[in-house]
Amino acid sequence: MGIPSLLPAFRQKVHQKFRKRADAALDLVDAVTTAGVVASPVALSEEPSFRRTFSMVYDVLEHGEVDVIELGKVLYAQPADCATMAGYEVYAVDATDNPRPEAETLSGRMLLKSDKDAPAVPGWKFSWLVRLVQHGTSWVAPQAVEQIPVDSTANQVAGGQVVALDKQSMRPKGAVLDSGYFNHFFLALCVALKTVIVLVRMRHNCALYEQPKPKPAKSKGAPRKHGVKFKLNKPARVPDRTATLSLGPLTVVLTAWHGLHLKKVATLVGMALRVEFQKADGTPRYQRPLWLFWTGPLTVALGDICLMYLWRFAIEHAFRFMKQHLGLNANCSTQATSIHFWMQVCALAYWQLLLMRHDVADLRPAWHARTVRSETQPLTPGQVQRGALRFLLKLGSPAATPRPAGKGRGRPKGYRPARRARYPVVRKTPKPAPKAQTAPPAAPKPATQPL
Repeated sequence: MGIPSLLPAFRQKVHQKFRKRADAALDLVDAVTTAGVVASPVALSEEPSFRRTFSMVYDVLEHGEVDVIELGKVLYAQPADCATMAGYEVYAVDATDNPRPEAETLSGRMLLKSDKDAPAVPGWKFSWLVRLVQHGTSWVAPQAVEQIPVDSTANQVAGGQVVALDKQSMRPKGAVLDSGYFNHFFLALCVALKTVIVLVRMRHNCALYEQPKPKPAKSKGAPRKHGVKFKLNKPARVPDRTATLSLGPLTVVLTAWHGLHLKKVATLVGMALRVEFQKADGTPRYQRPLWLFWTGPLTVALGDICLMYLWRFAIEHAFRFMKQHLGLNANCSTQATSIHFWMQVCALAYWQLLLMRHDVADLRPAWHARTVRSETQPLTPGQVQRGALRFLLKLGSPAATPRPAGKGRGRPKGYRPARRARYPVVRKTPKPAPKAQTAPPAAPKPATQPL
């Protein structure tokens, strides 16, 4: 496989990218990799792979530094035997919340809503760019993680990450995104991409436009930018291609229309693909079909485009695993540098599980179902984490062994720290005006009787 020889070299390169507290930072990455459940960062000091005292957890999160640009180059160049789809390296971009409702001294908090009917919670939001490793599994290879500031949007940050991915190499790449990114803010940044094609989901009530007819010769005025309006919920045009795909017990009917564009991004011409899931009896599996917008070549099979988007859900499983087993939101510090450093630590811990997945022992309990380990069904991230501690202890670490230190002096006598500043929560959208309450009509006064 070649995987066992990749992890030591990867750990050595990562250790060199830490500018400060490199030894303690690598020990912290190992502790996150093997913990299983991270209640808080300081609780990782009890892990056997963290060879330092609990105070070093606070120290490395506060003073540790990593070269994010150079680390990104290491992660992109790291061979993780990732599969391709239709000749494209498949990447997924999505954002995840970091709720911080009680951190009044943390600047840059904004209102987050996980669902339409869910209450808004103050916190941060991070945009992740990952490469999808193997179709049918939940494995991903994190490439970049970036905070979404209050003066920007998830579309702008994701667009910047995709543009940076376009400049990494000349290999063909595909970026798969959810419906929240189908707008002119994100697609306008994708017009100049050379090596990255975009596959993004559309809402069922969106509208596209066909290409305009050529301008007659010697006619006055500027040429038209848009042709006939194309409504997704009522397509009146004959489809250009159709195909059928078998997906387990379901039959997937694919219908494509070529030469369409968004009204505000007329220069980005793509294809609209309708995906309908049907049961064995031919009835629809879901209430509405799935609509996709593809900016790549039209020679790619419709089935590959459909499978490429369905592959995107691996990033959702990765978020859940990192939150439940790597403590992605466990750092409750009010220092921005500490939170950013913690995100990089979690991404590197996931990378270590990815690179050791072919070499660790299968330590599942006896009451768990046993399946034959194969290339098509490798160990899951949770199963790899069970054997990660034994594997890392046998592998060794490039970090130096900690040396004994004297007792800290603590705060000087009479020191009184100043009260930390409080920051308001930023509301990006204007607060809706309260509805005017009409007073009930007054009751008529009783007629007075004459004296």
